[in-house]
Amino acid sequence: MGRHKEFDYEQKLDIALELFWTQGYHVTSITDLENHMGMNRSSIYPTYGDKKALLFKCLTKYLKSKVLGYEGILAGKQSDAIENLRRIFRLAVDQSINEGRTCLAVKMAFEIALTDEDIRRLLASGEKKIEGIYFEILKAGQQQGSMKGDFDTKVTADFFACSSSAMFKNYALNKNRKAVYDMIETLINMVKT
Repeated sequence: MGRHKEFDYEQKLDIALELFWTQGYHVTSITDLENHMGMNRSSIYPTYGDKKALLFKCLTKYLKSKVLGYEGILAGKQSDAIENLRRIFRLAVDQSINEGRTCLAVKMAFEIALTDEDIRRLLASGEKKIEGIYFEILKAGQQQGSMKGDFDTKVTADFFACSSSAMFKNYALNKNRKAVYDMIETLINMVKT
């Protein structure tokens, strides 16, 4: 008798993540998840939980990957805070431009976070980590003397973290990457000495 092939937990999670990203949470049904994941609900529920629990796992994985990308800028060889700020802005915007869609966290923030406290807390936690990275870059810039010392670093970090989705909206409407890069330079000039 042949051995039962084990399924790849992460691969199936990636399939569900992609489905939620493409269709949205509310439109995606358990039947959609069964069909795309190649699993029946009697396997999905004990492995991943219900639809919301599955979304939670998908978002957790997505946010971890996103934060790691941002942290890579801090851990990189570049010590110039201005250049790191430019890199983090461009990373945020270029990911959405290259994928041709908004960040999954932003999408879920608008679709479900207003009505679901668990998802809101998860997304807020991920956003706080990203804001923390902006904060570290801004503090480094102030210490290096390349950024003004008279702005509220926390408020500015929070503002910068949420600015990338607004810039992607501009790109989606106008299809002009140069204009978005010019906006990035304008934001940088707001804090630059």
